[in-house]
Amino acid sequence: MKHYNHKAARSDAQLKKMQELSEEGICAFCPENIDRAEGKVLFFTDHWIVKENGFPYEHTKLHLLLVPKVHAATVSALPKDSQAEFLSVVAQCEKLYKLDSYALGMRSGDMRRNGGSVEHIHAHLIVGDTDDPKHEPVRFKMSNRPD
Repeated sequence: MKHYNHKAARSDAQLKKMQELSEEGICAFCPENIDRAEGKVLFFTDHWIVKENGFPYEHTKLHLLLVPKVHAATVSALPKDSQAEFLSVVAQCEKLYKLDSYALGMRSGDMRRNGGSVEHIHAHLIVGDTDDPKHEPVRFKMSNRPD
């Protein structure tokens, strides 16, 4: 089973990590492997893992990953309990980081078409670095043409 879309890597370091994990045949976002994914695990809920993105998008002040404990490629493949708990997890992040503004992004399905790098569905909670005088917007790829 292919877990990674190497063409979606945004840096040499991310590509190297994805290749390493691919060779081992593991999904770094599954709970038993979550420590293999770059970035610190911040907290667990019954159905989700919240961690820092080890390869944050450019121009972010904060980039968290909200990862379901169940391996699934689509929202509809997640158990109902995981689906129901999602917004509560977002609210916990909002309170923990005292966020008054942020963006959420999630890709579902074929990572070759949606621009994703990992087939294990997850959400990105992103705060752009708008305090930077040379602020640039955060770009979140949401589609791709498969080869």
